[in-house]
Amino acid sequence: MQAGIYGGKPSIDWYKDELRRTVENLHNHIFKYKRDEDGQFVFTLSEGKLAREFGLTTDRISGKRLQEVLQLCSEDIMTMYEKAYEGHVLEYESAMGERIFTTTLSPIVEQGRVVEVVGSSTEITERKSMERELQEAEELYRSLVEDTLVGVYIAYVNEHSFVYVNPRMAEMFGYTQEDMMRLGAVDLVVPEEREIVLKNQSRRCKGDRSPIRYQFHGLRSDGSIVHLEVLQKTTSYKGKPAVIGILQDITERKRAEEMVRKSELLSVIGQLAAGVAHEIRNPLTSLKGFLQLMYSQQQEKQQYFHIMVSELNRIEKIISEFLVLAKPQDIAFKERDVVPMLEHIIVLAETHAVMHNVRIVTRYEPDPPSVMCEENQLKQVFLNLLKNAIEAMPNGGEVHVGVRREGDTVVISFRDQGCGIPEDRLARLGEPFYTTKENGTGLGLMVSYRIIHNHGGTISVTSREQQGSTFEVRLPVG
Repeated sequence: MQAGIYGGKPSIDWYKDELRRTVENLHNHIFKYKRDEDGQFVFTLSEGKLAREFGLTTDRISGKRLQEVLQLCSEDIMTMYEKAYEGHVLEYESAMGERIFTTTLSPIVEQGRVVEVVGSSTEITERKSMERELQEAEELYRSLVEDTLVGVYIAYVNEHSFVYVNPRMAEMFGYTQEDMMRLGAVDLVVPEEREIVLKNQSRRCKGDRSPIRYQFHGLRSDGSIVHLEVLQKTTSYKGKPAVIGILQDITERKRAEEMVRKSELLSVIGQLAAGVAHEIRNPLTSLKGFLQLMYSQQQEKQQYFHIMVSELNRIEKIISEFLVLAKPQDIAFKERDVVPMLEHIIVLAETHAVMHNVRIVTRYEPDPPSVMCEENQLKQVFLNLLKNAIEAMPNGGEVHVGVRREGDTVVISFRDQGCGIPEDRLARLGEPFYTTKENGTGLGLMVSYRIIHNHGGTISVTSREQQGSTFEVRLPVG
């Protein structure tokens, strides 16, 4: 009966055999070394599966010097064996071909001095490979996040500030990455839309893990506004519930969508204009013919015929201008000075201004450059903008008309002292049938925008309620 398993007191030899079998079957390499009489380190034990694999078992290397067995090792590693024998616990990594090992050296101390050192080597090739792959993956993902054209952020669900923001997101809001880390999502949204962010944060705090996508107006560090779209998902970061979000600047996309929308509206109104114009022009021709016939036969009340013919001619002229919107005619551009055109329309609008108790004030830079234009169309635009400025001041005031040069453009401005235009309405100016006037149609501004666009220019508007509005026409220098 074997002692230690089936009963009885185990012998010392049994313990030794058990220890030997255990060491021999360890996956690691277990070894010991000490100093011999000549002061050289020699192996006293070498067991384990790795020892058998490399032919370094006790029966082969016991009593052999470390330098002889470890001849491929560097001087730094041999120095560690020296330090371990001086009483230090050391750990180092080494490689044999493509295989990597970690070794721990632990001194055995008896009566205050080191008598032996126990070493344990473990293969970590697979672990190192995984660490390297993880590091490469981390570097790849970091590069993608750091260099991407969209903003990326991480924030804890139950905390105010960000945990991480990439450079692009900091750029979107005009801050540094360090500054962004002290801010929260609410700080980057215009005040009137912060409720949206707070509601979404509340959903996350209540455990909602569904993706959330929404658009908002971001507030930059300089106070300007940028249109953004965010997609956020819940995740876990360092053991805590967090949100990872992707931000995209859609300002240009929104402008493009707005341009397409206005273009479609222009197309529709153009088709309507063409149809209405053709339908009206035919009966007008008949009416004019019969009126002329009646005029030649009736001598009484000829003043009524004059009025009727005059009004019909006016309607026909309006219809002709209406057709220009539907099918623009070939424009004969010629080099013209802006100031004489303005002076001409100011004379036309003077009576209208007097009726509204408005004074027209002009300020022209000396010798402004000329522009390439179709004179009558520009006069139409200027007259429309001047008329709008006059009518924006029912209680009277001043309209300031100015001309100045900015680089390669000429700027013609019309500034009134009227009631102003609400900010939410500014973006829609120029749309067909959209107007801020009680009895307006919105077609005047739409036509003006179209004419200036065809001239390669732009119309911009700034306004403050109860302080007035300024319309600026920018045209390229001729």
